[in-house]
Amino acid sequence: MDNTCNIIGLIDRHAISEGVTETPIEGLQLFRQSHLVERLPGVYDPSLCVIVQGRKRAYLDGKTHIYDREQYLCCTLPIPAEAEVIEASPEKPLLGLLLSIETQAMFETVLEMAALDRGSASQAEVVPGLTVAKWDENFTTELQRLLELLNDPVALDILGSSRLRELMFAVLRGEAGGAFFHAFGAGMQQISRALTFLQANLHEAISIDELAKEAGMSRAVFHRKFKEVTTYSPIQFIKLHRLNEASRLIVSGSTVGDAAYRVGYSSQSQFSRDFRRYFGKSPRQWGLEQQSEL
Repeated sequence: MDNTCNIIGLIDRHAISEGVTETPIEGLQLFRQSHLVERLPGVYDPSLCVIVQGRKRAYLDGKTHIYDREQYLCCTLPIPAEAEVIEASPEKPLLGLLLSIETQAMFETVLEMAALDRGSASQAEVVPGLTVAKWDENFTTELQRLLELLNDPVALDILGSSRLRELMFAVLRGEAGGAFFHAFGAGMQQISRALTFLQANLHEAISIDELAKEAGMSRAVFHRKFKEVTTYSPIQFIKLHRLNEASRLIVSGSTVGDAAYRVGYSSQSQFSRDFRRYFGKSPRQWGLEQQSEL
């Protein structure tokens, strides 16, 4: 596809260094990775992750998702998952982009589409917060048009918001539409409030009753709805979120004890046991290995 080749060229030109490159387009980051990366846990924020060269694999609740030039990854909620780079080299690096769906332009597009196209919205299936969708012609065209703005600052100022909306419209009309309509429905907005509360109070002792109250649901309904859309029970989700945040703090230079305290653990030994169970290594060993690769 000529459009895909053009997209590869645009990202290759603007992703100027290894790792993540920020762009002037709201919510858009480009990335370049020249070597394979082993399977690692992390928290995916609500976003689209598009690979145009190379390949990645994500894991959630026993399911595997491959994303590359044939399908892109859609995350509609903050989800603890694992991922690895399975195709990349210095000669042909992994190239891609991460686009937040939490910007005003993206959010408004979903809500307006749901209101105007009630047929599509009402048929939206319940989908876990992490899924993949096939590239189609409309998605490819709108993605190229958005990235072309990186070559023209004047056009970017005038057209940036509208191009974001056009890309999101293409996503909603494609295979990922159901996932996003479901994510922005009334019930999911309640779960999102609970997740926002959790992220803001990760260092505190948070009970399921508190999260259910924040969502405006009974404990039983909240537990069922939460697992339905995240694939995790609330307790599992809280633990994984804390461990992922602790791993980020450790790589950034925090001591094991400080990282444990900052994510709500009162016992460092319990934290170390949970960390080893999840990451397969002690916090100190894992941190040293990750820092050596930076």
